[in-house]
Amino acid sequence: MLRRVNFYSICFAFGISVLLIFVGSRYADNTYYRPSIESRRNVRNFLKVGDEAYTLLNIPTILYDGSPDIKLLLEKTRSKIKYELSKYNFSEFGAQALENLVIESGGQPSRSLIISTWRSGTTFLGQLLNAIPGTYYHYEPLLKYGIIQIRGPPDGDKAIDDIRSMMKCDYDGLEDYFNFGKKHLYQFSHNTRLWDHCKHKNELCCDADFTSRICKLFPFQTMKVVRMRLRLIQDILKDKELNVKVILLIRDPRGVMQSRQHRTFCQTSADCWDPPLLCADMISDYVAAARILKHYPDRLMVLRYEELALQPNVTAYRILKFLKISATGLLDEFLDLHTNVDVAGVSSTFRVSKEVPFKWKNTLNFTYVDDIQRACKEAMSLWGYKMANNETHMKSEDFMPLDNYTISQ
Repeated sequence: MLRRVNFYSICFAFGISVLLIFVGSRYADNTYYRPSIESRRNVRNFLKVGDEAYTLLNIPTILYDGSPDIKLLLEKTRSKIKYELSKYNFSEFGAQALENLVIESGGQPSRSLIISTWRSGTTFLGQLLNAIPGTYYHYEPLLKYGIIQIRGPPDGDKAIDDIRSMMKCDYDGLEDYFNFGKKHLYQFSHNTRLWDHCKHKNELCCDADFTSRICKLFPFQTMKVVRMRLRLIQDILKDKELNVKVILLIRDPRGVMQSRQHRTFCQTSADCWDPPLLCADMISDYVAAARILKHYPDRLMVLRYEELALQPNVTAYRILKFLKISATGLLDEFLDLHTNVDVAGVSSTFRVSKEVPFKWKNTLNFTYVDDIQRACKEAMSLWGYKMANNETHMKSEDFMPLDNYTISQ
C-alpha cells in the first residue's frame, strides 16, 4: 500500500513540474517584446530577423511555398495584386487600368521617395505607405554606405544612380547592395511583399533577376532614404520617366538627438551624434526644398514628424492626397494598431503616437538641450521649433515647441 502511495505521489509531483515548465516557457521574459493583454490582442505579427526586431503589419501576401518554379511564383503574385486592387479607381493617375501602372505591362508606376535622417519617424511613415495594397517598398537602399550623410562627392553620383535603377526595378549591377543584404537581412525584411517570398529561401532576395521581375509587378513604388540630403534628389526629379514624388520629413533636433541616445550605432559617426551637423543638414534641406518647390511645386511635400505623430489620421490622408493614392481598410487598420498601442523596443513602430514627439522635454537634461539649441538656432527658426528658455520652461505643460513656418521661395 505504501509503495502504491509513493508511486502516485511521484507521478503527481512529476506532472506538476511539467506543467510549471510549460507555463514558464509561455511567459518567460522576451528581450524584444513583452506585450500587455491588450497589445497581444492588437499586434498581429512581431518578426525577429538576425540581431534586430521589427514589428510589421500582417499584410496578406502570397507566401513562398518552396517551389523552384519562379514563373509560377510570379504568376501567383500577379494574381494577388489584381485581386487586391480589383475595385481600385486608377483614374486619379490618368490610368484606365492596373496595367497602365505596371512596368511589366509597359506602364509607369506611382513612385514616392521619403527623404529624412535617422530617428525622424521614417520607419513609421515607410510602413504606413507599405500598408497600401500593391506597394513595393524599397527599404534603405543606401544601407551599405554605413552611418554617413551623403552630401555630394565622392558617393553622391553612385548613390543617385542606385536609387534611379531601383526605382526603375533594374537591379542589374547592384552587387554591393546584394552583398550587404546577404549579411544584413533586414535590408529586405521591411519589404513585406518581397520578404514573404524569400524569408525561407534568402537567396531569392539576392537574385537581381528575380528582384527585378517581382518589382515590375507592383503599381505603387515607395522608397525611404536617410543617408542623402534633399539637394541631391533634384537629379531624380529631373527624370521625367520616373515622375517621382518626394516627401521631406523633418523633426525637432532635440527629439532627434533624444531618440539617437538609444542607438549605439550613432556613437560611431559624427554625422549621427553631432548636433551642428544635423542642423546644418536641416538648413540645407530648407534651401533645397525652397528651390524644388519653385520648379516642381506638385512633386514635393514637406512634413514635420510632430504633425504626423499628433494627427496621424489627418496627416496620413494628406499624404495620400499628395500621392494621389486612395485609402484602403488596411491603412486604417495600420493606423489603429500603430498609434494606440505601446510596444517596447527602439525599432518598434507601435506607439501611443501623441506621447512621442515631446518626450525629450522630460528626459533630456536642460544643459544638453541648451547646447543643441545654440547649435541649431537658425535651423529651428526656419522649421518652426520654439526655444526652451530654461529647465522649468522646458518641462512646463504649457510649453508647445511647435510654431508656424513658411518656406520662402
